[in-house]
Amino acid sequence: MSDLDEFEKLKEENIQLKKDNDTMMQIITQMKTTLNRLLEHYVLEQTSSK
Repeated sequence: MSDLDEFEKLKEENIQLKKDNDTMMQIITQMKTTLNRLLEHYVLEQTSSK
């Protein structure tokens, strides 16, 4: 494999890793939102039932 071929392969891998990272960040953001909603719900439920 030539240096140019290896470079192109690494560029493609880098692009895919960036896409994967973006996807994971979106998932993490959604999970944080969901967690916050659950916490609000159960904390409010706890305090209102006392």
